[in-house]
Amino acid sequence: MKHVFVVNPAAGKGKKLPAVLGAVTYACEELGVDFEIYHTVTVGDGIRYVREACEKSKGGPIRFYACGGDGTLYEVINGAVGCPNAEVAVIPTGTGNDFIKAFSSPEFFSDVKRQLLGKPEALDLIRYNGRYCINVLNVGFDCDVVQKVSEIKRSALVPSKLAYLFSVASVFTKSFGTDFRVTIDDKETIEKEFTLMAVAGANYYGDGFKVAPTALLNDGYLNLCLVDKVTRAQFARIVSEYKAGRHIGADGKSRYPFIRYQTCRKIMLESYRPLGVCADGEISPYKAVQIEVQPKAISFSIPKGCLCLSLAQEQSNGPIFSSASPIHTTKET
Repeated sequence: MKHVFVVNPAAGKGKKLPAVLGAVTYACEELGVDFEIYHTVTVGDGIRYVREACEKSKGGPIRFYACGGDGTLYEVINGAVGCPNAEVAVIPTGTGNDFIKAFSSPEFFSDVKRQLLGKPEALDLIRYNGRYCINVLNVGFDCDVVQKVSEIKRSALVPSKLAYLFSVASVFTKSFGTDFRVTIDDKETIEKEFTLMAVAGANYYGDGFKVAPTALLNDGYLNLCLVDKVTRAQFARIVSEYKAGRHIGADGKSRYPFIRYQTCRKIMLESYRPLGVCADGEISPYKAVQIEVQPKAISFSIPKGCLCLSLAQEQSNGPIFSSASPIHTTKET
C-alpha cells in the first residue's frame, strides 16, 4: 500500500506541522512503507490532488492521511470518494478536530505509527448537492459562527483555542434567525424561522459541541437537529446543555419544545435567498440543498488500538439507539 500524507500548512496556524512531518518521516522509514508528503497550496487543492493520485494509482491500494483539521479531511474525502482502492485517515493538526471525538482514544490519531498500522472500516457519508462530508452539515447560527471563526483565526491576537468562543459571543450580539423550508424523507415539510439546523453523521462540531449524542458513523441514518428561533435569554440558558449533549435525553428525544431531534435518510432544504451551508467547516451559498445519507461510502482507516465508538458499543451491547428510533412526524406548515 502507498501512504500519502496530504498536509494543510495553514491548519492550526502551522504550529504542529514540524513535529508531525518529523514523526511521519521517522515512522514511515522505520516500518519501511512507501510514502509521499504533499502540501496543499489553496482551498480545493486537496480534492484535486487526491483525485489525480487515485487515477495514477491504477487500482493499487492507496491510503490518504488528511493532516489538518476537519476541513482538510473534507477535501481528502471529496477527492477519494468513489475510488474503490482508496482509504482515508486523518492526523489532526487543526484546532477543533471534532470528527475524531467519535472514536475511543482520540490521541491515537496523532500517533503516526499507529496510523500506519491502522485498519479500515466502512463509514457513512453525508451527500449534498454532489459534494460529501463526514461529520456535520449546518445552517444558520452555527454557520455564521464558523464564518466568524475564519476571520478571527487570521488575527494573531486571539489564540486558536478561543476563536470559537469569541465567535459565538460576536454572533450572539447580533440578530439571529433564518427562514427556510425543510422536507424530511419526502413525508413532512416544515417552514418557519429557525435558529439553526444541523445534520450530523458524527457527534461533535464547533470545537466540542455534542450536537448529536446518539449519532452513529455506520448506521445508514442522518441525525437531524432543528432549533426554532429562540430569544437570547433562551439561548443563553441552554447553550451549556447543548454543548454537553444534554439537550437530548437518555431516550434519544429532545428535552426542549423548541428543539426537534430525529433520525432520517433524506432532507430537502429550500430558501428564497442564498443560505450559507457549512459542511465540515467549508461554507458555500445555496438556495436549495438535497441532503441524503450515503451508507458505508468511504473506507476510513482507524489507528491501531483505537475503536469507532459506535462499532465498539454495537459489538458489546448489541443494537443501540439510532435507526430503530421512531421518527416524529407532526406537521408544522
